[in-house]
Amino acid sequence: MTAAPHRGDAYGEMPRVLVIGRFTEDLPAEWSSAKRIWDEARVFFGAHGLDESESHALATTASELVENAIKYGDWARAPHEPISVLLDASPRAATVEVESPAVDNPVLLRQLDDRIQWIRGFQSPFEAYVERLKQLASLGYADGVSGLGLIRIAYEARCLLDFYVTPSRQLAMSAVYQPDGFY
Repeated sequence: MTAAPHRGDAYGEMPRVLVIGRFTEDLPAEWSSAKRIWDEARVFFGAHGLDESESHALATTASELVENAIKYGDWARAPHEPISVLLDASPRAATVEVESPAVDNPVLLRQLDDRIQWIRGFQSPFEAYVERLKQLASLGYADGVSGLGLIRIAYEARCLLDFYVTPSRQLAMSAVYQPDGFY
């Protein structure tokens, strides 16, 4: 009879512990910021215990969230506010959080919440990804919005997504990755 494995992988290894660290940066609402944060996030997460593939996925996550902040932030209300990025490595998780001026439109915030809940409603993010691809194939790409960005973060980077609106009307969008288990 063999002993039950530790809370790690199937081989009984202990879960990996990330090196604790935090990186913050305020970026201008410009497209070049997405590339800049990709480079910085890849280096940060690599230096804090994630492998190359994981660091790449989280760098892509940071870039995608910055792109969304540029596209959907309320820049008419706050044209000079920066996009604030937080990269965090704690012993059991890596987090990307991006803040930008929140739109003052409850319908759009409800749509964001509905999208996140829709992704969570599937057995796995892969199923949500396939379903969205099917929807796009049947509906077409006429409006120029694929709706794949958040789904790709959940599926490809294996991140749990969430958001909240701060008291200062900033939309804080987060993606949390747990290296030794997502589900």
